[in-house]
Amino acid sequence: MNRSIRPSGFLLILLIAGFCQLVCLNGACAKKNTQNTPYQEYLYQQKVLRKIEKSNYKESLLPFSGFMSSEDYEKKSKDVPTSSISIPDPKLPNDINMKYIPQPTYKLTRYNSPPGTPEIRIDRSLRFDRQVNGQGVTSPDKSMMVYPAIYYYVSSKTTACDLFVIPLDMSLPDVDRVLRANVARRNPDPILSTDKSIDVDYAFKTMTPIDFSADGLRLLAKEKIGYEFDGIWKTNLWSYDFETKTAKNLVEVRDAIKLYWLETKGIRLDEKRWDIFPLGFDVSDPTRIIVTAYAYTGDVPKFLGTWSVDYKGERTLLVSLFDANAGVSTNGYKLVQSGVVNIEKVFAAEKTQNKTIKANRKKEKKVQKTNAKAGQEVLNKKIKEMKAQEAARKKIYQPKNTFSAPTGMN
Repeated sequence: MNRSIRPSGFLLILLIAGFCQLVCLNGACAKKNTQNTPYQEYLYQQKVLRKIEKSNYKESLLPFSGFMSSEDYEKKSKDVPTSSISIPDPKLPNDINMKYIPQPTYKLTRYNSPPGTPEIRIDRSLRFDRQVNGQGVTSPDKSMMVYPAIYYYVSSKTTACDLFVIPLDMSLPDVDRVLRANVARRNPDPILSTDKSIDVDYAFKTMTPIDFSADGLRLLAKEKIGYEFDGIWKTNLWSYDFETKTAKNLVEVRDAIKLYWLETKGIRLDEKRWDIFPLGFDVSDPTRIIVTAYAYTGDVPKFLGTWSVDYKGERTLLVSLFDANAGVSTNGYKLVQSGVVNIEKVFAAEKTQNKTIKANRKKEKKVQKTNAKAGQEVLNKKIKEMKAQEAARKKIYQPKNTFSAPTGMN
């Protein structure tokens, strides 16, 4: 009896067995791809957490970058008070091809000297820069500086002005605190401002600080209004009180001058071209302000007298009809160049500074290395704790190998 299997039947059996094996293998793979055990999910989560910890450590070693998360951006973009802004010292490039330029030295001198001479100088750069800062005046106790900010409006070719206050750092020497005065630390609101309307082309309005009172509680300023092709139209006298934070336009002095010349000489100054020239605070009475007046009716200006008005504008007095010289106090300070630094001192200071910079860089690198080592130890400790937790959880997820005996014993 021939028990051999036919070749065609044997091949058919092999094909069926291979097909069944393939079906079973695909089913197992599909089940493995679509279903994970809780322990596998836990392992995956732990792997991701370890990767995040390592990524955070590597990121902490890198310098600050502009690529950041939205949360980091919101923290960095919070408003910072001007009083806490850190203004770095300017750093000059160190190039062997650069020629030595003498470094200036500065000193403080009286601002309103001679009396009434401080003026705002407006040059062609204002038309291109659109804003320039004028000469500042420092208070008698050197605790603050007042400076004018001049604006140029291209559409109407007009000029306006604000007076701002910069608090000075009292911990620095007198000259250094004025040198380090920065507009970034100024008070946000101006204490005096001109009209900023632009309805008249080629008109200019400027506000110039004249001087502080002896006690530093009041500031005297003059507002000049004019036309670019016609000169100054009018000068207004302003007084600002730092105690009450109020400003007063002392129009009373102009009214008193007009009234005097109308009643005594029958001259209507409104029909003439005339103006006042503020000088400063009276040296004998710090509550009063000295002003001179002139009429521009010919080749030589006509002197209209020396006048005195209190800072509140309540009373105006005629000081003299013939003498323009009056006792005026000069209380504020300004910064002027006094000379240049000796070149030997400059090079010696530069050499010392370079040594200090190298020492600081070495110190910073040492600190960075120490911090990186400490951070690596913290990371290793945390990873070790995570792996220990993972090993402990493995016992919970690991199934127990049990079997049943015929006697009922496990």
